[in-house]
Amino acid sequence: MKTKKKITAAALSLSLTALLAVPALAAEPSTESASEAPASASASFSIQDYGSGQALTDEEAIALALEHTGFTQDEVDRQRTEYDSDDGLDILEVEFIIDSDEYDYGIDLNNGRIVSASYDMSDAKQYNLPALSASLTDSEAAALVLEKLPEATDDDLWIEADRDDGRVYYEVDLTVGDVEYNFDIDANTGSIVSWDQELTDRSLYAGQSSTNTDSSVNYHHSDDHHDDDDWYEDDRYDD
Repeated sequence: MKTKKKITAAALSLSLTALLAVPALAAEPSTESASEAPASASASFSIQDYGSGQALTDEEAIALALEHTGFTQDEVDRQRTEYDSDDGLDILEVEFIIDSDEYDYGIDLNNGRIVSASYDMSDAKQYNLPALSASLTDSEAAALVLEKLPEATDDDLWIEADRDDGRVYYEVDLTVGDVEYNFDIDANTGSIVSWDQELTDRSLYAGQSSTNTDSSVNYHHSDDHHDDDDWYEDDRYDD
């Protein structure tokens, strides 16, 4: 049975106290490494803060995506790119496998910005994480999201609980600024096992042109292009 509710300020205040009392959660490696946003102190988790406003080459787009992951090209295990056109936007889709986890990005080559991003922890890593002494509550799950998005408030959050194979997951949805977010949090381990973010349509198509005038952008590059879906095989948990 799924339940959805909005997190209240009182509940969130209690959850923050509870988080401080759970050492296993504070020490959880997954929320401090692969599932984190960029590692630098000045980096932001929000894709809204990534972009130059100028046309990008393929290599520059890939570098922009890696900047958001917080990893370097040397740390990428596998990578592929693919072109897409969406209502006049020329998008380079970039997929990385890093430390067995999957990152997917959509880069607007015309305006040099990240328009979408997602992260999925591998099953092998997820199911080997240590369990908490007590399962995460919905308020504690909401607090994890607010740690990643300090500009958000408890009034922005909607949370839904679901059970899969005996495990409870929280899905947290919110919109902050011009970005829509979704987080999946494993209540057994206190880990963010997946997240995605996407620019809202209002921001995505505002003042966009379907023509890219920068001749340095090569829309026919295909060395990393793959049409098959078996470049990386890993069973994901199903909500």
